[in-house]
Order: sequence, then structure tokens, then C-alpha cells
Amino acid sequence: MDRTKLARAAHEINRAYCAALGDIFVPSWEDAEQAQRDSILAGVDMHLANPNATPEASHAAWLDAKEAEGWKYGAIKNAETKEHPCFLPYAELPPEQRAKDYLFRAVVHTLNGEPDTSVNASTAPVVIDSAFVSVKYIGKRETYIDGAYNSGTQFERGVSRPIPAALAAKLLRHPDVYVPGDAIPLPSVAPDAPKQDNTEDDNQDIRDAIATMDKDALITYAKTHFNHTLGKNNSVETLRSKVTGLFDQFGTK
Repeated sequence: MDRTKLARAAHEINRAYCAALGDIFVPSWEDAEQAQRDSILAGVDMHLANPNATPEASHAAWLDAKEAEGWKYGAIKNAETKEHPCFLPYAELPPEQRAKDYLFRAVVHTLNGEPDTSVNASTAPVVIDSAFVSVKYIGKRETYIDGAYNSGTQFERGVSRPIPAALAAKLLRHPDVYVPGDAIPLPSVAPDAPKQDNTEDDNQDIRDAIATMDKDALITYAKTHFNHTLGKNNSVETLRSKVTGLFDQFGTK
């Protein structure tokens, strides 16, 4: 495939992933500045020239290019001051940012007709849908309730469970306690779907997850699973109550 088409596809998939995490400000390929398109094209060229390059190598190449252009670390991306929150060693990036390098590499090789064989999938966060990431607790206790981030989420050692993306990013900063989990299904819901006879334990897992979501995740979840639009001017408590009500009303498929 033409390198420009590969770059455009990689960018648009990354844009969709960013939107799933709440970042809706990434421009489309057509609206992106030429410098941004050139950076993406350079990433495509790197992977085409080095088929065995890892996602970590992809980030390192991007970091070198940014450094050569005079960029530095900044908590918020600012093109004028050349500051970027991802101007960090790969190991210091939050999991949701490392996931972008996995997606980029997979898109380039898949659309170019090459197998993606060099990536160790066990180290990549498993994104279940637009709001959840699979996380596995590997701590010392048989059961553990998260108190560090006040989510109240209960874990069983060695068991993967769906966690809201924002909370998962925080938990995965502690690799001695949490690691990316296995691929697990998250029941999808539709506004016209009748409530099914699921066990209370299964339903409670989803209610617990809803109780940890922030505003963006709640709005995304309601739109994705119930096709219901919620206003961001509502308090997070109100949004959680509304999403829980939608789940209790429509249940799961």
C-alpha cells in the first residue's frame, strides 16, 4: 500500500483511539498540519524499512526526531513552545500512550500485508472497548479492594477484569501489583434489548466499573452501549446514576 495511505490509516485509527480515551481534539488527517503528517509518514517509513522494529523502537525514533527539532517535555502539548507530554522514555509512558505505538505498528504491517510477529502481545494493554481496559491483579492477597485511587474496585489474584480506561492507566503504573490482563468479553447493550437473566455477580462487575468512571468515560459508555447522549454539565454523581439506571433498565445482550 502507498505510504501516504498507510500513514492516513494509522493516524485515523489513533484518532479514534484517542477519542475513546476522551481526547476529541486530534484533527483528522486532512486537517492535520503538515509537520504532523510528516512525523507520521516518518514513522511509517521506519517500520517499512525495519519490519522487526518494536513499538518501543517506534517511540524512540519519534523521540529522537522531536529532540532534533527542539522539543522538550511539557504536561500539555504546545506546538509554539515545543512541549509534549510524551517526550519521555518509553518505559515512563502511561499504558494508554504505549498502546498507541502497538496500534501504529500493527496498522502499518497489517495493511502492508505483513504479519506482525515481533510484538509480545502479553505486554500490551488489552483495550476491550471504548471505555474499558483489561487489568489483572498480581498482588499478594487472594482478594484486594483498590483503596489507592478510592475506586473500591475488588480484584481476585490472577483474574482479569474490565477496568475504566482512566483508572486502568493509573493502576498499571504499579506493575508489581497490576499487569495488563487477558482479552475478556464485555457484554454490549442496546437500547431496545430486553433485560436478560444474568447472575447478580456478573451485573455487579459492570455496576462496579460504572462507579469508578469519570465524566468522559460515562458519557462515552452511555453513547456506545445505549445510544444515549448525556450532558457534560451534569455532575459525575448524576452521570453515574443515569448510566447505572440505563444498565439496570436494559441489562445486557
